[in-house]
Amino acid sequence: MDGTRIVVAVDGSDTAQEALRWAVALAEALGAEVVAVHAVGLLEALHDPGMPEHAWRAGLRDVVETTWCAPLAKARCPHRVELRDGHPVDVVLGAADDEHAVLLAMGSRGVGANPAMALGSTSLRVLQAARVPVLVVPDPREGASPAGRVALRHILVGLDRSEPSFAALELASDVADLLGGSLSVLEVIDYVPPFPLGPSTAVTGKGEERALERVVAFLESEVRDIRTRGVGVQVIARSGDPAPTLLEIADDVDADLVVVGTRGRGGPAELLLGSVARTVADRARRPTLVVPATARPIRLRRSDDRSEPRQSRTSP
Repeated sequence: MDGTRIVVAVDGSDTAQEALRWAVALAEALGAEVVAVHAVGLLEALHDPGMPEHAWRAGLRDVVETTWCAPLAKARCPHRVELRDGHPVDVVLGAADDEHAVLLAMGSRGVGANPAMALGSTSLRVLQAARVPVLVVPDPREGASPAGRVALRHILVGLDRSEPSFAALELASDVADLLGGSLSVLEVIDYVPPFPLGPSTAVTGKGEERALERVVAFLESEVRDIRTRGVGVQVIARSGDPAPTLLEIADDVDADLVVVGTRGRGGPAELLLGSVARTVADRARRPTLVVPATARPIRLRRSDDRSEPRQSRTSP
């Protein structure tokens, strides 16, 4: 895929290092270029006013290239490092637009962020405004080797029959195909019994069971084409609150990656992300790929993949 680029935000934090590892793994599989971007404004407070501007910037570039972006030296893909002046949110979003990136990767929280807040303010604001899928990577999971390569075994996808969630499923299937993982596809329903007979009655129990059976049948129809590509898929239907259930299933299947779509609502900025996507990205403790409603259709395919893409949907 000539010209394909993945932008990754780097700031010296552990989460940014993890995001860079993921960006490199995907770029190597795609034959894409990694563009590592640092917002210079982030470290303005550390600038020694007695040091000439050119010397300070040269020293900063050396740190970014040789320390923060050290994994790029061994990467089997094109790559470059950019330093841009400005606020981190503006810099990251601007780089994604300028590079026509297919994906934006970043750590869940940067240098100096409150450790108690899994999702930092910069990450949240990027998620709210991004026009491309955003991979949010938390601190390395216990037992993981920061110096090692990404090992993707299993991906969990949340499906709610919205257009962004179908796009998330397609993107997750591409990632699984590229990196050799399998999928779990989950739909969570908020079951409402047809009659107010209470949760313990036979009528309610059978009704919920039938509702879940219908969901399973729907999911099976949706993943049929994905299985034909050789990707292993299991479908899961649950009743409950979507975000907590998604997090619970992510732990149950030990997902290496969680993928969700988010609906644009046209309201205040905090509503643009959607409560489910925000909660999952904040609490998953594992990389989360968020596909915004405003993202253009994106398929991640190897350069030698000539298979026909699925037709886009006109309605859920």
